[in-house]
Amino acid sequence: MAALIVLAWSAVAVLLATQGYLTSGGRQAWWPSLGYAFAIFSIWALLTAPILAAVRRIEESRWSLAQRWAAYAVGLLVVSALHVGLFALLWWPAYNDGGRIATRWAMGERMFVRNLGTNAILYAGIVAVGLLAARRGRRAVPKAPEVLRARSRGAVRIVPLDAVEWIEAAGNYAEAHTTADGAVLLDESLASLAARLPGDRFVRIHRRAIVRLDLIVGVRSLGRGDAEVRLSSGQGLRLSRRYRDGLSALLNGR
Repeated sequence: MAALIVLAWSAVAVLLATQGYLTSGGRQAWWPSLGYAFAIFSIWALLTAPILAAVRRIEESRWSLAQRWAAYAVGLLVVSALHVGLFALLWWPAYNDGGRIATRWAMGERMFVRNLGTNAILYAGIVAVGLLAARRGRRAVPKAPEVLRARSRGAVRIVPLDAVEWIEAAGNYAEAHTTADGAVLLDESLASLAARLPGDRFVRIHRRAIVRLDLIVGVRSLGRGDAEVRLSSGQGLRLSRRYRDGLSALLNGR
């Protein structure tokens, strides 16, 4: 991955240095232009992996579309500041215009404004690559099940997801609480179910519980960061602090 990033930005540096040399009619010296291009894009090479990781985290979150795009907008300003800051930190001795740019801070201020448009284009390109990778990753995920399998007296029993209200841990297995048949023991752990169940229909609220999202009618605070989830059936279940933000994002977006 690192080698691919370095190779990609090296190619961009060579391409832009060549373009500048040709459009100047040879008046722009080749090797200094190439060196400056490599200096600029060496910083982008350092920032690429963190940006891609941030895109992956944002796309895996429960945030709404507006929240995700707001995060990307803030990211542009953060990345632009990091780019000019790192460039000034590393390359000011070589590119201080013969001492006319007195300090690294002065270089950073000048570059931030002048390069914001270019930085926006490059940042958008990296984000687009991250979004494409996230989309491909989602396509590779197996389709979520529409039914669960339970065991009853040695026989396999099919439990439709629409019949499930909530699921709780039961040792190495899980117990589904259904609308028609009460509690049934599933031949699968809660952790496995949390990974496989459709995230737009079921949400984990505790290390021992998963609930159906459309059956939640309210959340009541219990103090100290804990809360209780109330289902339409009247069932109350503990909501732990670990899962509270994720549930809030889902409820606000439905």
